[in-house]
Formats: sequence, C-alpha cells, structure tokens
Amino acid sequence: MDPILRRTLVWYLLHLMTYSVTLGRFLLTERWPAFEVLPLFVTVWLTSSVLFSEREESYAFLRTLPVTDRAIVRTKFRLMLAMGAVYWLAMEGIALARGDDGMVGPETHVYLTLVSVAALLLAACCQIGIWRFGAPAVTPVVLTFMGAGFLLAVAHTFSLKYRANWPILTRLAVVRWLAESAWVSHVVLIALALLAFHGLMRIGVRVKTSSEAHL
Repeated sequence: MDPILRRTLVWYLLHLMTYSVTLGRFLLTERWPAFEVLPLFVTVWLTSSVLFSEREESYAFLRTLPVTDRAIVRTKFRLMLAMGAVYWLAMEGIALARGDDGMVGPETHVYLTLVSVAALLLAACCQIGIWRFGAPAVTPVVLTFMGAGFLLAVAHTFSLKYRANWPILTRLAVVRWLAESAWVSHVVLIALALLAFHGLMRIGVRVKTSSEAHL
C-alpha cells in the first residue's frame, strides 16, 4: 500500500466508524428529523480526520521516500474525496431506504448533497491551511470550528424538538427550489463541487511546494 495512504487512512476509517456507531445509526431508526441534524456532524467528523491525520504526519519521513509534493497532495485529496463520498453515499442509501416511511422527501436528498459538499470543501481548506501555516497554528482554529459546529448542531436538535416553527434547513427556499428538479440539481451540485475541489487541490500543490521550499 502507498505509504502516504497507509499513514493517513487509519484516521479517516476510525472517524467514519465513530460517526457510524455514535450518530449515523440514528438515521436508520429515529422518527424525529434525523436527516435534518445528523448530516451536519459530517463536517465536524471529516475535518477532524484531516486534522488528526496531519498532526500524526511526519514530512521528514515522507521526504525520504521517492514521492513528490504533487503526489502527496493528490493522494491526500483523493482520500479526502473518497471518504467524503462514503459519508454521502451512506446517508443517501439510508434516505432512499426510508423513502416510504414519510421521513424523506426530494428536499432531503438535495440537503444531504449540499451538506456533503460543504464538508468536503471545508476539509480541503483545512488541509491547505495546515500546509500553509503548520498544524500547531491551525489546530486551535480547527478545534474551535469543530466545537462551534458541534454545539450548533446540538442546539438545532433541541430547537427542532422543543420550539414550534423553528427554521428547518431542509425546507429552505433554495433547497426546495433545487428539489423541484432533484436529479438535475444533484448533477450540477456534484459537478460544481468536483470542479471547486480540483481547484483547491491545485492550490494545495502550490502551497505545499512553497511551504516545503522554506523548510
């Protein structure tokens, strides 16, 4: 196995497992708006995978291997993309399976895609930030973001359960508009996300190369 992939994959798999066990399982069973809240935590989990994998990374070791900065960036971004797709496909699969019990509508599928795209792009920005400023400098910022995201998702959960007429994200006007042509909106959203992600990967190559040049 690719040494970069071997050193990084374990964190992504570990975080995927913790999400599945602690939160993801409720998508299968809960009657309250699970699909409204639980996808929000994906951003926290995917970003934490990037952060923890980078904190354990040894670029002094990687420089002893016959790999270029471009190869390192592409491997890490492809892994990030693959795991983001796993989260999205898992949620979409459960949503499709629960389509007959009144829990899921066209808006839900669009919402899942939007949240997954946001999580992927934020994780990519986190990765670039670590390469640009270093893990020690970026860690407090990312941890603060993760904590704020977690608390906001929890607060949204309680608001949905105990406050009438609280705004529901899956019913926002933009989500409902996109849901009117669900398959087209999915294709457009995914295409735009992949384009943006590719652009961030190219930026990552430049940032990684310039950062290494100063070490």
